[in-house]
Amino acid sequence: MAKSWLNWSAVAGGGTLTHTLGTSPSSWGTAAAAEPPSVNRAPADGRTHVDATLRPASAALPAGSATAQQAAFQVDVVAQAPVAITPRVTASVPAGWTETVTPQVPKTLVTRHLPIGATATVTVQAPAGTPAGAYPVRVTVSAPGTAPVERTASVTVREPLTCAGTPGAACPVDLGAERTVDGTATVAAPAEGDFDGGGWSYDAGLLPAAGPVTWNGVTYQAPDPAGTAKNLVPARGQSLLLPVGAHEAVKLVATTHNGPVTAAVTLGYTDGTSAPATVTIADWCGTAAPGSTTVLTMPHRIKAGQGVDGPPVSLFAVSLPVAAGKQVRSVTLPDDPRLRLYAVTLA
Repeated sequence: MAKSWLNWSAVAGGGTLTHTLGTSPSSWGTAAAAEPPSVNRAPADGRTHVDATLRPASAALPAGSATAQQAAFQVDVVAQAPVAITPRVTASVPAGWTETVTPQVPKTLVTRHLPIGATATVTVQAPAGTPAGAYPVRVTVSAPGTAPVERTASVTVREPLTCAGTPGAACPVDLGAERTVDGTATVAAPAEGDFDGGGWSYDAGLLPAAGPVTWNGVTYQAPDPAGTAKNLVPARGQSLLLPVGAHEAVKLVATTHNGPVTAAVTLGYTDGTSAPATVTIADWCGTAAPGSTTVLTMPHRIKAGQGVDGPPVSLFAVSLPVAAGKQVRSVTLPDDPRLRLYAVTLA
């Protein structure tokens, strides 16, 4: 084709663009007729279309609860049509569960060719005594003249994590089996761990021993840095069910590799509501991002097959406030395994 642009209709259904390259410049795309039309004179977008996202991606509820437990999900809808469109949000839950969509009556959006956003809430309720397991929540967004869009979240029913030691004003959370990555090694055994997938690790000899460690006035439960023990939790969108208690903040110690990570961490509350908080965790070789602090810096790292290697590396802390009058029940991590969780304390 001679044009240097494509109509949306040519690519809306997908396809493959194939280019033939030469060794010298050609006249392709240089004619006036090959130029893309001015945006100011472009015809109105005549599509009728809906799309949606579902957040958070997961939630956690206690197993075997004597009472029904609920969790809420936000459905962010984007829709457009030549004049107006009425998106409808429905949900499918496991047998015995119930679901409520708010608002119950679909709202008509006057879009006039432009995309417009709207938000609905899907509240699901698990019956008393629900056994441990992973339960899907399927949300469908539909509108006349469009293909329906389906999004799925997961509700994990499980035993809550526990406090390490005797619970008090603060609860250092025992992450136990949640830790699946060994991110530490030693000069004598440089290949024992692999923090970043490239063979680099924290120096186990410079990290605190397993047990309580206090940084900036907050006591955390440090994992075992020795040998091949798993000591980090990769963020894969999972929800951690926390010990029940009245707390004012969730304190996280975390790190990342291959660049900083900015993402939403969602706090779930015992009343079924949730609140996202955007956090930025710096790369382990970087400096603390705004809103976080450095709790530990080490002068070097360990490279598999080599031993001591620069540059300095760190661990970072961030504090997530708990909404006034509420009790935190869970923390949902972002789906970005570059982010590794080291410790959690309810303060």
